[in-house]
Amino acid sequence: MIKHWFTSFLTMNYSSGKKLGLDLGSGYRNWHEFFKCDYIAFDLPSQINQEKQKRPDVCGNAICLPFKDDTFDFLSCYSVLPYVPNLDLVFNEIYRVMKPCGVAVIIVQNPRGMKLNKEVNFTNCLDRKKLNKLLSCHGFKSIKHNNLKVFFYSTYYDLTSVYAYAIVQPVKN
Repeated sequence: MIKHWFTSFLTMNYSSGKKLGLDLGSGYRNWHEFFKCDYIAFDLPSQINQEKQKRPDVCGNAICLPFKDDTFDFLSCYSVLPYVPNLDLVFNEIYRVMKPCGVAVIIVQNPRGMKLNKEVNFTNCLDRKKLNKLLSCHGFKSIKHNNLKVFFYSTYYDLTSVYAYAIVQPVKN
């Protein structure tokens, strides 16, 4: 698998110095080497692989995460949300399990990317604006502007590639 440098950078940058992360929709742990914190790989039971080192640590559904409130200070969710039937429940769960100063890096296929996969039935069609609006409605604020490199490249790739990016923190009192 070819790994995009920007996703690698985002994973390393935002997981660095964190205590515990959650890789939501971990699949076969494609981004494992870029995590700079301990993390839990979480995915559907159908993602269990015969290779033990590539299995999720925890299997389940993201609409009911089996973790305590305010557990994670980093969360990654890459190319998962277009397939999720109920985004509202998933965003509520992400908000619940994230610590107040935690960071979530969320990457989705945008409409351009979906057009390249005509055989796939996507449940949700999200572009940068829709993704960030949904996250805002569920208590998250964008922090892309805090890092010029992240702001520049996420905006550039949002406009020119097949992915949309959100780097957010939960707003908790």
